[in-house]
Amino acid sequence: AEHLTTRKSGGLFDISHMGRFTITGGGALPFLQYALTNNAAALEAGQAQYTIIANENGGAVDDAYLYRLTEKEFLLVVNASNTEKDWNWLQTILKSFPQVTLENKTTEIAMAALQGPKSKTVLENLLRKSGSRLPDPVHNELRQVSIEGIAVILSRTGYTGEPLAFELFFPVSKAMVVWESLCAAGQQEGIIPIGLGARDTLRLEACLPLYGHEYGLDPEDQEISVLAFPAAKIAVSFSPLKGEYRGRERLIQQFQELKLIDENRNGPLPPSRFVSPYGSSC
Repeated sequence: AEHLTTRKSGGLFDISHMGRFTITGGGALPFLQYALTNNAAALEAGQAQYTIIANENGGAVDDAYLYRLTEKEFLLVVNASNTEKDWNWLQTILKSFPQVTLENKTTEIAMAALQGPKSKTVLENLLRKSGSRLPDPVHNELRQVSIEGIAVILSRTGYTGEPLAFELFFPVSKAMVVWESLCAAGQQEGIIPIGLGARDTLRLEACLPLYGHEYGLDPEDQEISVLAFPAAKIAVSFSPLKGEYRGRERLIQQFQELKLIDENRNGPLPPSRFVSPYGSSC
């Protein structure tokens, strides 16, 4: 019922269990370029992108979302079960980037997702009171807005596959005020709070990957190649502007192997090796 409600009108998700790291300082961009697979330099302030924290073997330490809040301030959202592992992994890279400040804000910043056809209407009504406006109507855009006088980072992102999808970041101390405002406004449009079980079926229906399923280790404890999952292509950049990063060489190998597979699949059929008993190939 929650799954279908999200698709029909909308759903409100508490996703504060996710990990949230802020990255600031003069070396923030070079640090992210080396630690992540996507091209962080392609982001302007007020934009976000899907990305991977890769290891040297071309496997995923985790998949994540990177938000560029200002020129030198970034927010990285990681999977809840991997928060500690990701933090420790990034700490090892941080040693080579002294001009970077990496902070774990998981317990200071709350996070909610409003997903579905009526989500835009609900947010417009809420923001009208403060004179704020939605981010530009482009996926991955974000903007600071005000809800009930509280500063909120609002992004056009989400992990349910809904075309109209928003995520909100706000102080933990103000979480209940924002949550109750969203609930009250959403109730008029048939939007209800949705649990994480439906969130998982929604992302599965939309063919979105999840660490521990499509990334990480397979049932035989073998590492899954990042590019084995088609959606990962949008999270991996080989742009010369990006430069070297963890796992790049192995990811290039994966890309070349996939290209060869596609060429063989789409090319002419190879001659059959079956010889009929009548003496001619079939």
